[in-house]
Amino acid sequence: MQYKLLISNLDPGFIRIESRIETRGESKLNLQLPSWRPGRYELANYAKNVRSFAAFDSQGNSLNWRKLSKDLWEINCVGHAQIVVTYEYWAQQYDAGASYINADMVYVNPVNCFMYVEGRISEACTLELDVPDSYQIACQLESDGKLLKAESFDRLADSPFIASSALLHHQFEQQGCCYHFWVYGVSSFPFAQLEKDTRAYAEFQVNLFGDMPCKDYHFLYHILENRFRHGVEHADSTVIAMGPATELEQPSFYNDFLAISSHELFHLWNVKRIRPAEMWPYDFTRENYAETGYMYEGVTTYYGDLALVRSGVWTEEQYLESLSGDITRHLNNPGKDNYSLAMSSYDTWLDGYVPGVPGRKVSIYTEGLVAAWIADVFILQSTHGKHRMDHVMQALYESTWKQGRGYRHKDIKHLMEEMSGLNFEDYFKDIIFGVGKFGDYLTKVLNLLGLVIERQVDDLQGISYRVAKNAEAGLAEQELFAKWLVKAKI
Repeated sequence: MQYKLLISNLDPGFIRIESRIETRGESKLNLQLPSWRPGRYELANYAKNVRSFAAFDSQGNSLNWRKLSKDLWEINCVGHAQIVVTYEYWAQQYDAGASYINADMVYVNPVNCFMYVEGRISEACTLELDVPDSYQIACQLESDGKLLKAESFDRLADSPFIASSALLHHQFEQQGCCYHFWVYGVSSFPFAQLEKDTRAYAEFQVNLFGDMPCKDYHFLYHILENRFRHGVEHADSTVIAMGPATELEQPSFYNDFLAISSHELFHLWNVKRIRPAEMWPYDFTRENYAETGYMYEGVTTYYGDLALVRSGVWTEEQYLESLSGDITRHLNNPGKDNYSLAMSSYDTWLDGYVPGVPGRKVSIYTEGLVAAWIADVFILQSTHGKHRMDHVMQALYESTWKQGRGYRHKDIKHLMEEMSGLNFEDYFKDIIFGVGKFGDYLTKVLNLLGLVIERQVDDLQGISYRVAKNAEAGLAEQELFAKWLVKAKI
């Protein structure tokens, strides 16, 4: 597949895509546009943004085509060695997982708008960008000027890029990897502080898993004018959109900026490599149902913040403040009494990213974090600090990704039990598959760590909860707390 993206001579808001395809003697070719993108486990219906679809032979003569489904096109190419497909795509959704174009920037997630030949998804492909010479191109793909190269469509689909003359760039090297910061939306950025903090939490995460699986990692940052927070993980990069830009220098904004960055970097291992069997490989044509969202999002949410405090970027007080927000969302969600974490993971494809029916479901992010916290403390306490969830994740990385396979519940349970010497049967029955069972487990974890939850009522904010140290905690609880938040290399 040879793709070309053009931005000139178009209506504002549209990009034009051309695809050159060798037919290999086939009389018909089916072109599939992805129905969803990894990292957002719901159908996206990207085909609604496509207009002016057309197919031609190598001489420019029109070819007949028809749609077989909402996002599958059949091209009649009998007698032709090569065909050219063209269409326009509406690129006006500005977040971390979509595509957006304006007067001085082209930002594209290829999974939104590029099609692949059915049955040929593993073929190598190139993407030529028809953009001004003054534009820098920020992308994880190998490049030769304006030509991006991918070993497969899956790699191309997973490689967002920003092209602009207004990009800010900073890089540093650590542990065999070159980290790149690409920033669009502001004229200056505190790169020195960001590098210092990123070095710390990145080193912690690399040490946790035992290696850095890529030689270059790219943070693609969009700083928006409006209030916004969104991040999406990719194989060797992440896109993060945050705003408003006017609050960039405020400590609360910057700490949240670090939290989402740490979360997305943890995804480099957890889900981009350590992946559920149901998504091995990804199927772009339909829902990829899995009940293990507590692992790929819950554990990541837990470690995104935990990495910051254990690497010394955050203070203990900053971490407990962040945890208090998670516990408030958990305790204020009546869905925990009505639906299991496993089924809420399954139903992200149904209504996982909208409020939905009141009290129907839980969050694979929030309740997944609480589940990860419970397991971490149980393992930590049982082994007197020798093992914890760090070691479960490292072993899962070695036994699944490095063995070329995805994981299932039984793999996670086996490693938790192996690391702890405990029986996790009740944990999975109650916390993962059960309903209304978080309370007793959460109370036990708080007691083990010498923590309490303080209920607070505000006329404007409503009910919130604060996680704080128990002044009456004993020595055993204080020691376990110290081991839980220890700053240490794995």
